[in-house]
Amino acid sequence: MASRFGASFRKGAGIILMLVGLLSWMLVVILPLTPLHVRLFASLGYVEKQSLGVIAGGASVVGGIVFLLARPRHRRRRYM
Repeated sequence: MASRFGASFRKGAGIILMLVGLLSWMLVVILPLTPLHVRLFASLGYVEKQSLGVIAGGASVVGGIVFLLARPRHRRRRYM
């Protein structure tokens, strides 16, 4: 039997990851990264800068879904 803490932790982590992913998607639409003049993004064009936020948000949403749909882990039975 899985502990209640583990199940609630996975559910909470899944919801947080999904919210962070959705927030990053909204920020990509509302606040594009083009005004940011950071050396890290200097060699990227407009489309590449926008796709960074979309990919990061998508990865976060997928991680949240994985946490929410993960099966509870069971303890191994020891046979004597």
